[in-house]
Amino acid sequence: MNALQYLNEHQDQILRDIEWIVKCESPSRRKDLSDQCADAIYQMFYERLGVYGEAYEQEETGKHLKFEIRRGDKTVVMLAHYDTVWEEGDLSYYIEGDKAYGPGTVDMKAGLVQSMWAIKALQELDIELDYKIKFLVTADEEIKSPTGQYLIKDEAKDADVVLVVEPPTGYEGLIKTARKGDATYDIKAIGVASHAGNDPKPQANAINELAHQIVKLESLADLDKGTSINVGVIQGGSKRNVTAAEAVMEVDCRFSKKEEAHRIDEAIQAFKPALNETQLVVEGEIGRYPMERTEQTVELYEMAKEVASDLGLELGETFAGGVSDGNFTSAMGIPTLDGLGAIGDGLHAPHEHIVISELPRRGALLAGVLEKLNG
Repeated sequence: MNALQYLNEHQDQILRDIEWIVKCESPSRRKDLSDQCADAIYQMFYERLGVYGEAYEQEETGKHLKFEIRRGDKTVVMLAHYDTVWEEGDLSYYIEGDKAYGPGTVDMKAGLVQSMWAIKALQELDIELDYKIKFLVTADEEIKSPTGQYLIKDEAKDADVVLVVEPPTGYEGLIKTARKGDATYDIKAIGVASHAGNDPKPQANAINELAHQIVKLESLADLDKGTSINVGVIQGGSKRNVTAAEAVMEVDCRFSKKEEAHRIDEAIQAFKPALNETQLVVEGEIGRYPMERTEQTVELYEMAKEVASDLGLELGETFAGGVSDGNFTSAMGIPTLDGLGAIGDGLHAPHEHIVISELPRRGALLAGVLEKLNG
């Protein structure tokens, strides 16, 4: 028996485990619910793999978890998160045909469960790994990993390889060999309130100031280099006939190269007021550097392609505009392969779902990659 056959035989149980974890709702900012979900994941790993985890309590989010599996001189780190963008009760779990719907199904609780079963398949088939696996499960990826990133960076500093079990792209299951990085900024303009008719002060209008800054931001973008800038939210002013005393905008920046991240950050941090009677306050920073397509990443991808071919899969690759915790490890110079999770669609959308029949093959793909990393 091979891993695919084993996982096919256990597909129903894999699906039940996914249902168990999905029904443990875990909005990123609901510590109470997230801690309960972490406890369920801890129990699942113990019951399925016989390993005890280590929990890292957090003040504002759920616990982060670490599971160490096997021993060896080499270290492979696996990354997953269990928090979701959904508030309690926003979505419910149900099955329709070959699809299982619910909060966090594809992003990324199914990938978490599926990868645990890939390891279980290797155990049950007596396939020995000659390295240590550190399986890190964090609680805050959807809110930019404010504390999870430090656990990841600390635990991965001695890693030889990082495998991220985020979902692949599309029903084709494209592996992610590169991702954009991101930076976020709040830019606040402070002006002077006055009567718009009796004492107009266009040079003191905070909203006017932000309009000038938006033009500057647009000039920094370079789509040919993969650098985009988006002003997503603007708030300011008090009444139609009052000069705005304060206004703030929320800015999202994406980039494909580390040097572009530095260029954008240095430019925005140096912004000065364009008007004579306003002040400007800039807050924000680079969140994640891009996950760049390196030689080492391509080697991992080619290894995965070889495994996929044996499974009757044609494994493609893609460049993702979104970020993941794999950005952190890639920026550390560690070969990082992303998109090894469950196939589905609807990330952050009401129709979020996974394709049930693909669970065994994608689990077998990961099991095969883990086996090939021996030696």
